[in-house]
Amino acid sequence: MTEVAGFAPEQVSYILVLAGFGMVVGNFAGGRLADKIEPVKACLVLLLCMAATLLIIYFTSESKVMALLMTFVAGGLSLAIAAPIQILMIKTAKGAEMLGAATTQAAFNIGNALGAFFGGLPIAMGFGYTSPELVGVSMATIGAMIAIVLIKRQRSNRAEKLSPSFQESPV
Repeated sequence: MTEVAGFAPEQVSYILVLAGFGMVVGNFAGGRLADKIEPVKACLVLLLCMAATLLIIYFTSESKVMALLMTFVAGGLSLAIAAPIQILMIKTAKGAEMLGAATTQAAFNIGNALGAFFGGLPIAMGFGYTSPELVGVSMATIGAMIAIVLIKRQRSNRAEKLSPSFQESPV
């Protein structure tokens, strides 16, 4: 914000409040979305939106207005994904729901650490302060591809349950 968009250092606290407000809104929105559509589909939608948002940030981060707007949007999307993932994990962990919920939190922490590490690499290589957005685009796209695999797996499992199975009786 200070180096690319040109905000004064004393304005950063207010910008972080804006990001936090986006996270609050995103948390509610993600929960509502996961109630309306299947959690894995909500994850797919939100990950694709995050990839698009990070790409927009990459190209518009020099504009103060766009930097502020996208700070709110990226903050919102970063927490909107939490509710659908949590619901997905709890539904998947039948009989071990608490373990599934705890695993989700651990995975979020690992994802945050990996995002910071991988995002820092291009900066350390001299690619500039906007380069981590491209790393984020890649990570969100990989997450979207995983969601697509899960959706296909769900469809094939449903198809198997619906199709009659013909078993030969032992003679």
